[in-house]
Amino acid sequence: MIDIAGDCAAEFDAKVPDLLKGLKDWFEKEAASIDDIVANSAPSGTGGSIVSGLPVIDSKRMVDATLVTEEVLGIELPPEIIKAGGYETFEEMVDHLVPLLKQVYCNELKVKQTKKIKAEA
Repeated sequence: MIDIAGDCAAEFDAKVPDLLKGLKDWFEKEAASIDDIVANSAPSGTGGSIVSGLPVIDSKRMVDATLVTEEVLGIELPPEIIKAGGYETFEEMVDHLVPLLKQVYCNELKVKQTKKIKAEA
């Protein structure tokens, strides 16, 4: 008997280093752009800021990481697996998303908007 799930899991696991590198590069770029905005526009003083209470990467901006998942895995980053509110750290993001992406990739978790990218001939 062929172990399709095992083959899929092994295939996904082989792509994880590239996935992590792509997501890390994307996260750092996105977080840096927010840091620049905050540094240039946050109010000064000791009263705090509404910006300080926000996640580093909010859930709406996470959809942009689809560029990475499409390139590495050939699938969109399904919005329904993104943590509501977003992520404070890169580690929090990958700890949450990578296991779910594996399930989506191996068709163990059904999502509405995921599609495979067809290879160009």
